[in-house]
Amino acid sequence: MYFGFTSEQLALRENLRDVLVETCPPAVVRNAWRDSPGAVPRLWKQLGAVGLLGLLAPADTGGLGGSEIDLVCLVEECGRFAVPGPLGEHIAAAVPALAAAGTAEAHAAIAGDVVVAVQEPGARRVRWVTGADLLIYPDDDGLGLAARADLDIDRWPSSVDRSVPSAAVTPARARTLPGADAVLAQRRATLAAAAQLLGLADRMVTMSTEYVKMRTQFEVPVGSQQAVKHLLATALVSLEHARPVVYRAAWVLATGASNPELAVSFAKLYAQRAAELAARTALQCHGAIGYSWEHDLHLWMKRVWALGTAWGTTTAHEDVVAAAVLGTPC
Repeated sequence: MYFGFTSEQLALRENLRDVLVETCPPAVVRNAWRDSPGAVPRLWKQLGAVGLLGLLAPADTGGLGGSEIDLVCLVEECGRFAVPGPLGEHIAAAVPALAAAGTAEAHAAIAGDVVVAVQEPGARRVRWVTGADLLIYPDDDGLGLAARADLDIDRWPSSVDRSVPSAAVTPARARTLPGADAVLAQRRATLAAAAQLLGLADRMVTMSTEYVKMRTQFEVPVGSQQAVKHLLATALVSLEHARPVVYRAAWVLATGASNPELAVSFAKLYAQRAAELAARTALQCHGAIGYSWEHDLHLWMKRVWALGTAWGTTTAHEDVVAAAVLGTPC
């Protein structure tokens, strides 16, 4: 049996990469820190225009009718560019929920005219909410929807990734989203976070490899040293081990296979560990310049750290795996 992305999926990924090269260079990521925290409106419209934001929405609602396998293929690419904004939440959780409920806001979310933040179950802090137009949150009936104007917002201390504005919110007025699957939305958002982590790790390994080829010490490239080669090779091996775990979780959700919660928890754990190792390795290979504000490396590293606690902490996902492996309750 062949396990891999189809030629159509790979072509979509290449087309998305071309779009992101033009619309999301490091300067755009940096500007999300300094000038306009939150989603970049022009970029969001571009992603809507290429159909990415409606990837999981049915075709009859204006979406692409894609699957979770398409999701990880394309969102991983977005991770490579550290695309600012609640990208995973918007694509994986918000748009499908709005489409399932038949809301008028679904079309605007697919087109990129509005940005939708999603609150994690049990979390008081909501990432990206101060730059979003709508909020989807878990309630007793499944999922609820509120406009930003109808939220009581209590700002939260800044994230280590300053492009991620957060706040504690209380909906003053909201409505339910009938037909939206809260559990599926959570799993898809977690999977999207894992895919972004893969892309972030890939970019940092590539960035570091290019740097150590260029940087010289004692008149030889730093990358010619065996110790540096081993560091980067270890990070790359960790990334290549994580990829099939994330891709399998996408297949489990797309096909309705058994144990989706376990597959998604494994995906987040493997992707998080690979991304954290890539970040540490990149910083070690870059040396002191990697700490500097002027270098782009810290933008990618801090996005990894911010995503580390998004959609389930490492401990929470380890508990899910332990319960399945050891047969003990979470």
